Amino acid sequence: MKMAIFEKWFINSDRHGEQVINRADRLLMFVDVKENQKYLEVGCGTGSVARHVAGKYLWDVTAVDVDPEQIKQAQENSRDLKNIRFLAADAMKLPFPDKDFDIVLSFGTTHHISNWLAALGEIRRVLKPDGYFVYYDLVYSGFFAKMGRSFKHSYGIVTMPELDTFMETNNLSEVHATKRNSVIWYDYEVVCKSV
Repeated sequence: MKMAIFEKWFINSDRHGEQVINRADRLLMFVDVKENQKYLEVGCGTGSVARHVAGKYLWDVTAVDVDPEQIKQAQENSRDLKNIRFLAADAMKLPFPDKDFDIVLSFGTTHHISNWLAALGEIRRVLKPDGYFVYYDLVYSGFFAKMGRSFKHSYGIVTMPELDTFMETNNLSEVHATKRNSVIWYDYEVVCKSV
């Protein structure tokens, strides 16, 4: 689902870009970083994290977003980087072969996808054995998830038990996780390794 105008303005701000780059750097400390790795970002927006990673680690970086306008802006902002490509793609139908990426990162994307489980399934499909999944998003408590699901909407409402079950059944082993509570949801970040 594409973002509303206000949300896009916030997500595309320099301040937000700095925040997600800092989060990426902090979480990538839990990844076994090597040269020549293939990195995928799902839900890249205008590409601030992807550009940062391409410059810092010199990986083969691919970044996707469902919004062609975001992809166009990301491409324009990244012309000087040779190891990066941006594609308009749906997270529920990633256009890549199985087991193609060493690291897959997704920040703040699954709450925009009504079938978030299909998107996570695609992320798992393209992740190599011994690869890393770096994730951050809003995760709802059971009560608020139940309330939210009673309304017709196109947002994904993820709960901790559902996310834990997905990780367990898809052989993703937690390397690091933090959860910050609010009244309605948790800010949840996790680094998992595929086994």
